[in-house]
Amino acid sequence: MTVRPAREIARLACLVAVALALVALSVQGPTPASTALTPTPPVRTVDPSASTTEPDPATVAQQAEDRVRTRLRQVSEHAHVAVSLRDEESGAAFDYGSASFATASLIKVHLVALMLWRAERGGVELTTAQRTDAEQMLTRSENDPANRAYAALGGAAGIESGLTKAFGFPRIQVGEQFQWGHSMTKPRAVVALLEEVLDADHDTPYELLQDAMSRVVPEQRWGVSALADEGSKVQEKVGWVEDPGGWVVNSSGRVLVDDAPVLISVMTDRNATLEDGIATIEKVARLVGDVVRAERAAQQKELPFSAVLRRSAAQVG
Repeated sequence: MTVRPAREIARLACLVAVALALVALSVQGPTPASTALTPTPPVRTVDPSASTTEPDPATVAQQAEDRVRTRLRQVSEHAHVAVSLRDEESGAAFDYGSASFATASLIKVHLVALMLWRAERGGVELTTAQRTDAEQMLTRSENDPANRAYAALGGAAGIESGLTKAFGFPRIQVGEQFQWGHSMTKPRAVVALLEEVLDADHDTPYELLQDAMSRVVPEQRWGVSALADEGSKVQEKVGWVEDPGGWVVNSSGRVLVDDAPVLISVMTDRNATLEDGIATIEKVARLVGDVVRAERAAQQKELPFSAVLRRSAAQVG
């Protein structure tokens, strides 16, 4: 038996170890590239039209009002225009223009209102002739009854004084010497008067006026009625007169917008024709309807929070 030196044995052992390592590598194979790299996370796409928060309702309503004011300035390039409204549903108010305008036959609402107030204050009813005059002034815009009322109420000074006593303000400069059609007032003052005389929720002496304003003859149903729901009840009074500077045309009343009442007055002058004035008023009425609807929509969005708190506070108070 031949004995190998220790150095040779160690050398053989190293060779065997290297051979075994090579065999093991060949059996395992190379590491796949997919396991050697870190996976790339998926790319998320974001819809640019998606918004995480809704716009503030008050901001939306203000934007609608700003748009309407811009359009009204454009309308005013062709005629002198002012408008006032009060939404009885939301309580919102809107005013554009601060000038005074001739009333034309609109003053007949003032005359009839004062006639009824005086009768109630004196504890009497209107006579048959007075009732007929009042209805003719409002349903047909007759002038002779207005002349009789103007005289009976004390002329310009008596009418202004009477309106102050009845409603706390005249807000109208009544024309002298039976020139009642050239009395001067503002749409905002007209709306304030309508708020008093067209209020049907309380006992009032103005039932005759309310009824007559809802029975205007068809040829005088124009103007603010363009804002009203189709087929709904409208209480309105129109007026028109030709002046040297153009036609004065106005329309005021109470209309239903989406089944809720709105008081509105639109007054214009410097119109080339009566027809132009009517078209201008109806355009303005439709425009300000956008303000009404935007304000109502804003309040509905606020309802779960601030509106509930307001209602709760009112109930506690």
